[in-house]
Amino acid sequence: MMELKLSEIAKKISAQLVGKDLTVTGLSTIDNPKPGTLSFITSKKLKKRLADCCCAAVIVPPGIESDRHSLLVKDDPYLGFGLAMRIFHNTHRYPQPRIEPTAVISDTARMGHDIYIGHNVIVKDNVQIGNNCVIHSGVFIGENSVIGDRCYIYPNSVIMHEVTIGDRVAIYSGAIIGSDGFGYTKTGGGFIKIPQVGVVVIEDDVEIGAGTTIDRATIGETRIGTGSIIDNLVQIAHNCNIGPGCILCAQVGLAGTTILGKNVILAGQVGVAGHLTIGDGTIVEAQSGVPKDLPAGSVVFGYPARDAKLSRRIEAIISHLPDYIQRLRNLERKVNDLEE
Repeated sequence: MMELKLSEIAKKISAQLVGKDLTVTGLSTIDNPKPGTLSFITSKKLKKRLADCCCAAVIVPPGIESDRHSLLVKDDPYLGFGLAMRIFHNTHRYPQPRIEPTAVISDTARMGHDIYIGHNVIVKDNVQIGNNCVIHSGVFIGENSVIGDRCYIYPNSVIMHEVTIGDRVAIYSGAIIGSDGFGYTKTGGGFIKIPQVGVVVIEDDVEIGAGTTIDRATIGETRIGTGSIIDNLVQIAHNCNIGPGCILCAQVGLAGTTILGKNVILAGQVGVAGHLTIGDGTIVEAQSGVPKDLPAGSVVFGYPARDAKLSRRIEAIISHLPDYIQRLRNLERKVNDLEE
């Protein structure tokens, strides 16, 4: 059990300590508080929850006081709690460096120092794996792929041939990087497959969720920018280029050659048509369909995706259409009666 003074935590998360410098033994939520722990609330609306909270201390926004708790005051309490979580808990679990006996590693592969290779991992010819990596059981790494330092690859992920992965990349279970793009062309009564001979490049500090698929380019590269976060069950097609700092939530689908600028957010189940450009800082709200380019700073919603405020006005009108139609029919009857 880890024990830390609130003053130590306050320094590490850039918060102000108000009250006694207590020792806490861990973290808990305001919905399931535990004695001796640190919790958080995100707004003044939740201040009433402090009355029954048995935690020793709480991370709060400015303007909140408590006679029962020590407080860590921070403008963004959720960020503070996230930083505190990183103090008490490792982001990933690191086994002792070793290569398990059932791993199959090509003689031409180059291994860094202090790495862990799990059971039944397959590493093909000319693969390069950097220092301090963890590669869990059942992972496949194809020919000529390069993996940087301190990468963490969870079980049963697949990294196909000629994929380049930067430093500190996390790939969660069942992700497939570098599968063939969906390239076909019609001929006669059927289709022929277009060879997919491009590559995938994953830059530094990227996270790729479980079950996500990132297709290799037809020609050229599919690229994921530095610091981007990709949720579970996301499909990224051939030749897509995702800028730095983007967030793609669960079940997002990008058709081929989609370009995202930096710091773009695509909420859950967003679909983007191919050969489109989404400008920097754009937010596409959940279950929207994007059929055309979006300028930087857009906030859109719906199908087709429009300005979010306009889309909500349209949705509000649609919900009243039966009433409007009935009122029109009543007016028509009155007009007809007057004409008669």
